[in-house]
Parts: sequence; C-alpha cells; structure tokens
Amino acid sequence: MKSAEKTALYRELAKLTQADFHLDRSLTLLLSQKSSPGRRAYLEGMQRGLAEGKSLAESIQEHNQKLVTGLEVALIEAGERSGKLNAAFNHLARYFASADGAARQMRGAMIYPMVLLHLAIVLPEIPTAFVATEGPGFFSRVLLWFLLLWVVLAASYFLWHWLTQKGLESAKVDRALKRLPWIGPARQHWALARFCQVFHAGLLAALPMSAICRLAGEASQSGSLKKAAFAAAGRIETKGESLATSLAQEEGFDPLFLNMLATAEEVGQLDEEMARCASAETLSAAEAMERATLWLPKIGYAIVVLFVVSRIITMLQGYYGGMLRQLDSL
Repeated sequence: MKSAEKTALYRELAKLTQADFHLDRSLTLLLSQKSSPGRRAYLEGMQRGLAEGKSLAESIQEHNQKLVTGLEVALIEAGERSGKLNAAFNHLARYFASADGAARQMRGAMIYPMVLLHLAIVLPEIPTAFVATEGPGFFSRVLLWFLLLWVVLAASYFLWHWLTQKGLESAKVDRALKRLPWIGPARQHWALARFCQVFHAGLLAALPMSAICRLAGEASQSGSLKKAAFAAAGRIETKGESLATSLAQEEGFDPLFLNMLATAEEVGQLDEEMARCASAETLSAAEAMERATLWLPKIGYAIVVLFVVSRIITMLQGYYGGMLRQLDSL
C-alpha cells in the first residue's frame, strides 16, 4: 500500500477503536467498503489472524509481513499491550501523512526538470533534421537518446532502492546515506522520529527497557540506529546501565539527543521527552525534505543546461565539420 492509503486506513482504525468498536466488527465494516487489493489483503490478514486466536501484532507479522514496516508492527504491539491501540493508529496515520506529503512534494519538484530534460533531447535535434544528409534520422536519434535517458533513470532508481534496503540492516551503508546532502539529513530525522515514536509507545505499555530499545531500533529502519539500540539493550540487561549511557557508547545517535535523554531519565520524564522528540524530528524531517525539494530541482536545471550546451556544441561541430569537408573537396 502507498502512504496515502495507509494514512486513510489507520485514521479509520483509530476512529473505530476510539469509539470502542470491537476489532472484529471494525475489520468487517472496513472490508465491506470498496478498497484497493493491498488494503483488502491487509485487512483480511488481520481478520484471519484474530480468528486464529492471535494478537493483532502477531496477525500482521504472520499474514501481512510484506505489506508492513517494522514501525507499524512495533507501534501496534505497544498499543495492544498498553491498551491504547487508538493512539498507536493515530501515531501511524500522522506518520504516513507526513511521509506522503514529503514524497508528493519531492515528486512535484522534479517534474519540471524532467520535462526540460526531455525537451533538451528533442530541441537540439530539430535543426539537425533539416541539415543532416547522412546517419540516423530525426526520430531514430531522439528515440535513442530517450532510451539512454530512461535506462540511466531506471538504473539510478534501482540503485537507490538497493542502497536504502541495505541501509535498513547495514550500519555502514546507513551512515554513508546520511552523509548525502539534503537527502541524508531527511533520512536521519525520519529514522529518529520512528525510534522515538515506538519508544514512547513502549514506555506507555510498560515494557522492559531493553525490549523497548530493541523494538524501537528495529522500527527506526536505520542500520546505524538499530545496531546502537540492540547493543544498548544488551548493556541494559547485563550491566544495568541507563538508557542514555548505553546509547552513548555506540555510534549512531546525536549527542544532543543523548544529553536530553540523560536529563529526562534523571527527572523521570522519559516518556514525555520521547513524545516531544518524535514530534520535533517529524517536523525536522519535513523541513529537510522542503530544503531538498528547493535544491534538487536546481541541480536538475544545471544538468539540463550542461546537457543542452554539450548537444549544441556537438551539433555545431558536426555542421561546420561538414561544411569544411565540402570546402576541402572543392
């Protein structure tokens, strides 16, 4: 499912659970509505798991593993344990609404550069179509350039997808992606927002600190945060260290964030600090995406200009080269 679909679904589930609708009745009601195949499969998986006597989180893990992220499983599990499932659904609705808005903004910003890039292929070929007497025709040249462009774009997309998937587990890849200008800070803020959201839900569910740490690390979708969280959980269990002290011994978390955690632990306000950080990091992620949408199109325009200049130079070289060859033959 797309982020917009998940936003709508979790909003509906939040409304139903807040109105004290039983989950079975809620799922039956939602399944009676017209929905996409992904949404229907998700709801049917939930329903099937509940009929088997499983919890909602267990149902999702068993029947909908390919449709959900670690964040969803972790928040729903914490919501079930704390008896605040509607709060978990509201958390997820807000998160996917922010993610969908950021993605729409990014796609919208890149449409115009992509249009210009295609025009940059066509326009320099038009004069050549009138003066060229040999070689491939106009349409053949344009199609060849389009094919090359689409191959490069497809390769870039699959490379990015592969790197982001590797970054879920590999701390090295994740840290490398965080160093990317504009996109890296956005990824970092989103990851910390997910970590804090799940940690806050886990604290409300009164889960053991080490279990919350692992749950939040898994939900962060960041290889570096996951590695640090799992190592910290081990120290909490074996050495009885505090959360901030354990996390500070691993690379991944910002020192300012760790300082705030240490203070919150001392005054007994860790749950409030995690909730505040979750909201602040979500806002920072949206701002980072706005900066990316401001600068990435400009980079796209620069690429288009360089491409057009190179095509014009190539065209002029071919045109005047042909004239010089004709003059030499006289």
